[in-house]
Amino acid sequence: MTTPDGEAAAPAVRREGEVLRFSGALTSLTAGRVWREALRAAEGAGRIDLSGLAVLDTSGAALVMAAQEAAGGGVPVEGASRAVGAVLERSRGAVRAPAKPAAAPRRLGLVRSVGAWGVGRIGSAGEGVAFVGEAAATVVNAARRPRDLRVADVLRHLDEVGTRAFGLVALLGVLIGVILAFQSSIPMRQFGAEIFIPRLVGLSLLRELGPLLAGVVLAGRTGSAYAAELGTMTVNEEVSALRIMGIDPMVLLVLPRLVAATVAMPVLALLMDLAGLVGMGGVMLSLGFPVRLVLNQLQVGVNLGDLVGGLGKAAVFGLVIAGLGCRAGLSAGSGPRAVGDAATSAVVGGIVALVVLDGIFAVLFFRLGW
Repeated sequence: MTTPDGEAAAPAVRREGEVLRFSGALTSLTAGRVWREALRAAEGAGRIDLSGLAVLDTSGAALVMAAQEAAGGGVPVEGASRAVGAVLERSRGAVRAPAKPAAAPRRLGLVRSVGAWGVGRIGSAGEGVAFVGEAAATVVNAARRPRDLRVADVLRHLDEVGTRAFGLVALLGVLIGVILAFQSSIPMRQFGAEIFIPRLVGLSLLRELGPLLAGVVLAGRTGSAYAAELGTMTVNEEVSALRIMGIDPMVLLVLPRLVAATVAMPVLALLMDLAGLVGMGGVMLSLGFPVRLVLNQLQVGVNLGDLVGGLGKAAVFGLVIAGLGCRAGLSAGSGPRAVGDAATSAVVGGIVALVVLDGIFAVLFFRLGW
C-alpha cells in the first residue's frame, strides 16, 4: 500500500470486533504516531491482522509484539506477507535469544598461579630492560647529535620540575631541619653535647635526607605527572600516531623529561639542604647558641665531599624517577583505570627505587671510605 508518489502510506490501526488490523507502513519514522492508540486498541483483541501492512521494520515489529502482549500474550498474528513475516520473526528471535552467560574466570591452582605470576614479572622485567636500553641509546645519540634535543621542551619541563617545586621543597627543608634539631637535642643534652647538633644535622641533610626527601617530592609531583601525561597519550593512541608518522617517542617525549629531571634534582636537593640548615640554625638560636658557633661547627663537621656526594646521588635519583614515570606512562593499558594505574605505579616504583638506590650508595660510599 503506497501513496501516488511511491512512498509508503501512513500507518493505520483499526479495531473490528476481536480483530486488530494494522495497515500502511510501520517503521521507525511512523510507529510512534500510533503506538499508544495501538496498545489501547489491543486490549481484549482475539487476533492481530497484518494483511494490510505494506512495510515493516524492527521498530514496527516492536509495536506489533507490544500489541500482542497487551492483548494477552498468546494472541495469534495473521495475514502477514513474506517480507513482513520475515522481519517479525527476526525481531522475535532477537528478543527471545537468551544472552550467553559470561564465562566464569577459570581458577588456577596454586602452582599455576605462582607460575603465571612469575611469567608476568619476567615479562615486565624484560620490557623494563628494553626501555632502559632504548633510553640509553637515545641519550647517547642525543649527545652525538645535540640537535635532536628540543631545548624548548627541556626548559618547559625544567620549569615544571624545578621552579614550581621550590616553595614545597623549601618548606619541607625548614621543617625537617627544625625536627632533626629538636629531636637531636633531647639525647645530646644528657651528655652535654648539644653543641654538636649542627654537625649531626648537617651530615644527615647533605649526605642522606636532602637528596632522599627531594627525591620523594620529585616522585610524588613529577613522576606521577609524567606517567599521567604519557599514559593519557598512550590511551588516546597519540604515541602510536607519532610512530606511524616516523617520529620516535623516546626522542620527542622521554628525552626532554629525563634531561630536565636529572638537571633539576641536584638543585632541589641543594635547596632542601640549605632550607634544612636554616631551620636547624633557628633551633640552635632558640637554645642559646650564637650564629658564629653554629657556622664553625658546620665548617668543621661538613666538607665539600659530603655535598658533592649528595648532589651526585640526587642526579641519579632524578634520572631514575623520570625514567620510571615515562616507562609507566608509555606502558599504560587501555580503559578508564589505565592512567591512574600508571601514575600509581610511577610513584610507588619511584619511592622503592629511591630507597634501594640510597642503600646501594650507602654501601658504596662506606667501601670507598667517603
